[in-house]
Amino acid sequence: MTTVHFGSCDAEAHWRPDDLAALPAVRSPHAERLTRDMDQLQAVLCGPGDILLTHRRPPAAFTELMGAAGFPARHLEVPGDPEHTVEQRLARHAVPGLAGALAAPYATLPGTRAAAGHQGLVGDLPDQAAVRLVNSKTWTTGLGHPGSGTVVTSLAQLREAASAPCVVKDPYGVSGQGNIVVESAARLAFVERHLARGGARIELIVQPLHDRAEDFAAHLTIGPRGDIDWHGIRQVVNDGHAYRGSDEPSPDLLRRLDRAGYWETAESVARAAARAGYRGPLSVDSMTTTSGELIPVLEVNARLSPGMIAQRLGVRLELRLVPVSGPGWFERLVNALDEADLLALDGRPGILPLAADTLAPPRGWLFHTVTGEPDLSPVLDQLT
Repeated sequence: MTTVHFGSCDAEAHWRPDDLAALPAVRSPHAERLTRDMDQLQAVLCGPGDILLTHRRPPAAFTELMGAAGFPARHLEVPGDPEHTVEQRLARHAVPGLAGALAAPYATLPGTRAAAGHQGLVGDLPDQAAVRLVNSKTWTTGLGHPGSGTVVTSLAQLREAASAPCVVKDPYGVSGQGNIVVESAARLAFVERHLARGGARIELIVQPLHDRAEDFAAHLTIGPRGDIDWHGIRQVVNDGHAYRGSDEPSPDLLRRLDRAGYWETAESVARAAARAGYRGPLSVDSMTTTSGELIPVLEVNARLSPGMIAQRLGVRLELRLVPVSGPGWFERLVNALDEADLLALDGRPGILPLAADTLAPPRGWLFHTVTGEPDLSPVLDQLT
């Protein structure tokens, strides 16, 4: 059966209730634009005959590269207003040839069911209330695992919970967005003033400021009947709270997790999500500390993610922030990698770029798989 891959990667923004107070943050329109173009990452999940729907049509060089790498899908731009999400456009504009195909969204948003129905796609999509519930850090914290933190719903509770160095999190924040490290009374006072000015409903998670040693994630899928399918564990490379890549876990980490019963803990989270009505991909973010403590459940992502994609492919995936200049930068990158014998095709080690339009000037996001130990720096220097 043909599978249709689609969906917006800024899912948390669509799950977040409108009446919820927001932590202080600086908006980045450029980062928002690059997040929209992350939908091209789904190309490597496509099999022969599958279709990838994106909000922007990828350049021909990207489609050709994916085909050469063994992911020969049709890449189609969804018609409609580019300011709207893919889901909103699919709910209003017909795309020929989709009826009867299986819907495989990046995440189930409020408009995903309507979009799938309008296009005649099939598949058991979860109820939106269950999706929103399970993706909330409030729900994860309520599971009661060690180190997961405290839910606060007032300034008084925030002040009490943040008396020691901590991280204050938005329940729908993601990859460093919606997190604030509070290490001083002055910093806490700044957060309180911001929340008091807004006057909106407060719901935040306060977690201890753990001294991180290793970040990792368990990746699973919850089937239509609530059955659990394990994909495995990926070690996560973070820059602060921002995602920078996924790799195989070290044998030492796996032995420690076995001794601690981590697999059973992660599966218990998936079963709780299934009881809540969620179906689909699920990742459990976890960490160890420099003192040897295991924090088994920091938060849950009930959606796809770059880490889940890396796990499904069984590859090392990296995200590099790179300077981008001039038109056709992606095509020039692919040509430069090929000339340097670093393009990972035909079984040879190297680098495979996973998205084209995230490489937008002046600074782009280069998502790529890595096999072997290729040196990417000379290629990037050549392009600047």
